[in-house]
Amino acid sequence: MGEPLVLVFDVGTQSTRAFLFNKKGEAVCTNKVETEAYYQPKVGYAEKNTEDYWTAVVEASQGLKAKAGELWNDVIAMSITSIRNTYAFLDENYNPLRPSITWLDQRLAKPKQKFPLIKTLLFRIAGMYRTAVKQRRMSPSTWMKENQPDLWNKTKYYILISAYLNFKLSGRLCDCTASQASRLPYNYKKERWQKPYELTFTVYNVEREKLCELIKPGEIIGTISKEVAEITGIPEGLEIIASGSDKACETLGTGALCPDTASVSFGTATTLQITTKKYVEPQKYMPAYNSLVRGYFSPEIQISRGFWMVTWFKKQFGHAEEKIAEHIGVPTEQILDKSLLEIPAGSNGLMLQPYWAPGLKIPEAKGTIIGFNDCHTKAHVYKSIVEGIGYALYEGLEYLEKKSGQKINKISVSGGGSQSDAICQITADMFGRPVYRVQTYETSGLGAAMIAFWIKGEFANIDECNKAMVHFKDEFKPNLDNTKIYKHLFNKVYKGIYPQLQPLYLKLYEIVNEENNEI
Repeated sequence: MGEPLVLVFDVGTQSTRAFLFNKKGEAVCTNKVETEAYYQPKVGYAEKNTEDYWTAVVEASQGLKAKAGELWNDVIAMSITSIRNTYAFLDENYNPLRPSITWLDQRLAKPKQKFPLIKTLLFRIAGMYRTAVKQRRMSPSTWMKENQPDLWNKTKYYILISAYLNFKLSGRLCDCTASQASRLPYNYKKERWQKPYELTFTVYNVEREKLCELIKPGEIIGTISKEVAEITGIPEGLEIIASGSDKACETLGTGALCPDTASVSFGTATTLQITTKKYVEPQKYMPAYNSLVRGYFSPEIQISRGFWMVTWFKKQFGHAEEKIAEHIGVPTEQILDKSLLEIPAGSNGLMLQPYWAPGLKIPEAKGTIIGFNDCHTKAHVYKSIVEGIGYALYEGLEYLEKKSGQKINKISVSGGGSQSDAICQITADMFGRPVYRVQTYETSGLGAAMIAFWIKGEFANIDECNKAMVHFKDEFKPNLDNTKIYKHLFNKVYKGIYPQLQPLYLKLYEIVNEENNEI
């Protein structure tokens, strides 16, 4: 038998990846299955057949086994991580009743029933009323009760896709506390389902019996049965170890174990997280998620359409660059990156606020670009997108530092955008802090593997595991001249954009969302 390996599945929005990780943090064998992100039965809807997530895991596993050869015999455990905020509706036999509603879904319910008077008053006193109303309207459970009540009544289990995959692998319907980042009645501080008397329970109002069992990171979910082994090729009897959501695993996989290090994920949704023993709300009245490290929290700043905006830009304005990239055989982003280096810091005064999808605390917000003049080109718009995401993250970082009382000294990056040296350098310049890139782009899978190795006793503790498996490969030091430019623009312009435009955003929100019932 060779070195011990951990089998990991990372179920994403557009692909499912399977890995064999060793104790050095190396993915010694990988297999990727491309999948459709979602389909739209109506404009703004984003659904996907629940079974398709499992089918992709099966295909990824079979392909990995074929590639691995003798390495397959060295697997000592497995874990699975997946996207968040994606919902499955199962009947009493654990079969899906309808397609899953994914995290990209933008449908809004129109509930007729109002909040109880006492809770309405409490929401208003706390300044949470508009956020609570928006959250209830965005909740799949509210929409189901209103639009598909028969199916909701038949729904025995209302769960996240992570719980569904745990069930398919083990026969046990459970979910990890570190996977809870959703519109479910969950108490993040106490790591349990909410009680009916708790303030925000009424926002989602899901019957307790429809929710699954909760377990902690590192718990043994179960083992692979003979039937599942025959379907997937995974060794029978292999232990399945609970990890958490993709973002939780990324934070661990980037080595952000101390509150002085922030993990930034440049993915479809761009996030900034820290790991802290203290419960710190990343925004007022917004919860801190549970970390993969037991007893710790991972407060998160999220831009829900983060580096999705790069894809949006390519589709709308990058046709010429796509043709050039195709001709010379490189990714389109590589062509676009050249323009990032050619345009000066601050994009000659062009500034973007990346609210292409509204935030939880600012449901009326819209995306904004200001400062156009005749010197600006398509390249300026592209760089302003990257800088706009950076400004929004930096604003969140300032808030986290203030609330936690902890200075953040360095940034560790992951996700698709982290493969770009130009984006990493811009991030270092904007934050005025060094940016580090670890040895693998697949940090979600790495984080899940780390938990499994630790639980299997290959490391004495998670710190020892971190030192052995996370390696900072690249460092990007800030250009302090650029940092001065960014700080000046941030303090004097960016921070004033939303307060100045909020009255107009509110009018747009009322006209578009309320009068026309559009998304």
